[in-house]
Order: sequence, then structure tokens, then C-alpha cells
Amino acid sequence: MHIRQLETFIRIVDTGSFAGAAQAMHATQSTISARMRELEASLGVPLFDRSGHRAVLTPRGRALLARARRMVELAADIARDIGDAGSAGGIVRIGVAGLVAMTWLPRLLAALRQRFPAVTVQLEIALTTPLVERLASGELDLAIATGPVQGARLECLALGYDEFVWMGPPGLALPRHALTPAELADLPVLGLSEASHHYPVIEQWFSAGQASYQPVVSCSNVRVLADLTMAGLGVSLLPLRSCRADLDAGRLRLIETRPALPPVQFVAVHKRDVLDPLVGAIAELARETSEFPFTSSRSPSRRRPARPRSTS
Repeated sequence: MHIRQLETFIRIVDTGSFAGAAQAMHATQSTISARMRELEASLGVPLFDRSGHRAVLTPRGRALLARARRMVELAADIARDIGDAGSAGGIVRIGVAGLVAMTWLPRLLAALRQRFPAVTVQLEIALTTPLVERLASGELDLAIATGPVQGARLECLALGYDEFVWMGPPGLALPRHALTPAELADLPVLGLSEASHHYPVIEQWFSAGQASYQPVVSCSNVRVLADLTMAGLGVSLLPLRSCRADLDAGRLRLIETRPALPPVQFVAVHKRDVLDPLVGAIAELARETSEFPFTSSRSPSRRRPARPRSTS
């Protein structure tokens, strides 16, 4: 019995098929099948019922699963703490939230290339929900997204906070006082799509203010929202630091609201049972290169975290 066989066993369970495990592990389906035959031969029992289209665990397979996860997670801890990530090579699949891609992603990739020259990076830019889904299915190795991210067997590393505030075009006529959610709802609101971290937060903000959140335009890109706002099409919730130049140039104006929305946390997320120490090393590198502050006037925590946080 080998750790790689147990990791393959877990991937088959998590993805629901041998083909899914092959895709997640960058292996052929025949290699996945061979590892399972070897594992079943070493244990002397079948682990999967192969009579259907999906990989269904036998009773012995179900009994093995929790123990296999513990063994693989322990091996992953040893690899991260003792293994040499600096000599790593191969392909790493990283999913990145749009705001990070707009700001400090080039800085991260430059540092990654310098520290791990033999590594090839495959990038996917998307909203948090699809990124976490692809991480869980094994299609991504690491996700840099908005947090908090909840999920069994996930490791989260805090990357800082960014403040989002309501903004509008400079010519928008507004009262002198801070707007309530009900007052803001009378304006044309531009918003991110439902797959965004912000959607339920904004929806709750309006609901708590006895108002309905009904954006006239929804999209998946913060930069597009800023451009639409500057064009006078409505108001939107935008990142303060990233839009500072547009604010200073008079292309956008701040809209004071009551109450203010909480700052948005960003995290690097990966599976706890990843054996390759490179993934954890890149997560740490993301924390080193992040341009988001670790303190905020409205952040829930004012200390820079010293260690990754498990969500299991």
C-alpha cells in the first residue's frame, strides 16, 4: 500500500469517477485503474462496485475512506513541513478572483517565476463560487478568492482585506446626508453576478434596510462595473484602493451610506490532503506578495495571521 494509491482512491471518491480522478491528477485513466487494482490486491478486498456508471464504494471502501484521508493529510503535512518545494517542477493550476488579477497578480507571478523557475502556471480568472467548486472537484490546485471560504478539508491562508464602497458618476445628484439602503435602492444599481461573494452580502445589506436589491445590470467583472458607473449608467459597489485613481481624477465619486459594508477578506485556498508541498508554498508566496492590507478600520481582525487556518 502506497500513499499515492490512497490519494488516488480519495480522488475517485471526490470526483465520482475514475475519469474525474485521472483529470484531477494529470494521469491517464488506465494509470488510475492500475493503482486501484494494486491497492485492492494489497488489501485483498474490492473497494468499488464497478457494475454501474459511477464509482460506488463497497462497505470495505467506505470503512477505508476516513482512514485514507487521515493518512494522506498526514503525508501532506510532512511534505509541506519537510519537503523542498524550491526544486519543484510541473504544472500548477491557479484560480484567481478578478480583483486580484486586476491588481497584484503580476507581482505574484513574477515572484513565483523567480522562486520556482521550473513550474508552469495555468491561470483561470473567475468569481469565487466557480473557483471553489473547481478546487473541490480537483480541477484547480489553488484558488485566490474572496473569503471566508467554508468547506471540509480545505486550508485557508488570509491574504488581507479590501474595502468596498458605493460609488457613482461625478454628475449624479445626491443628498448631503449618508444614504440608507432604501434611498440607494431608488437609484439604478449595477452589481456583480450571483456567483460573486458580494451578491449575498449586498442582498442582505439591502434587506436589513427594508429595501430590495434589484440591479439593473449584473456582470462578473469589477472593472466593467467601474467603467459602466463612470459612463453614468448607475451606482455600484467598488473596491476603494483599486478605484482611487478614478476618484482622484473626478471620474467617480464616493457615496456615503449608512451603515457601511464590512471589508472583504481575500484568501488562498487549497485542499489539506495535497501531497505536493509546492501548492502550500505558492499560497505562502501569495501572502508575501499580496497588496491588500491586513488591517482595516472595519476589519474583523487587526492582526496579520501567522499560520494557515483549516476549515475542516
